[in-house]
Amino acid sequence: MIEKFIAKVPSRIWADGRPARARQWDAEFNVAAWTRVSGEPGQVQLLVRYLDTKNDQAVLVDAAQVKGDGSALLSGLVRLRFTDNVEQVQISLRLSDPGMLYVVEELYMQRRGTALRPQDKLISNY
Repeated sequence: MIEKFIAKVPSRIWADGRPARARQWDAEFNVAAWTRVSGEPGQVQLLVRYLDTKNDQAVLVDAAQVKGDGSALLSGLVRLRFTDNVEQVQISLRLSDPGMLYVVEELYMQRRGTALRPQDKLISNY
């Protein structure tokens, strides 16, 4: 599988709601990406990757098989366990074949249970 960086998630999405002085905390997020794929058929996976003081973690959101030219809506609910200081949270795609080309048309990440304000969501066109 080939991993491709899509976007860095702004801290306002993942850091808001962190318990004060907590060394470890859990948070759930709704994540979705509308992705167009062309070229070779294969599998595409959506990941949330985060780096904290313990290690580099990757959590699978969703996966789909694509047949050459097509689209896939990859979405799911993920639980992230952060430890101490989080350096970065990002969204990535994994592609099963190097001949696969992709375009992420929309990307969404929102903390579960928060009020739906526009600044709380990561929505981008690529």
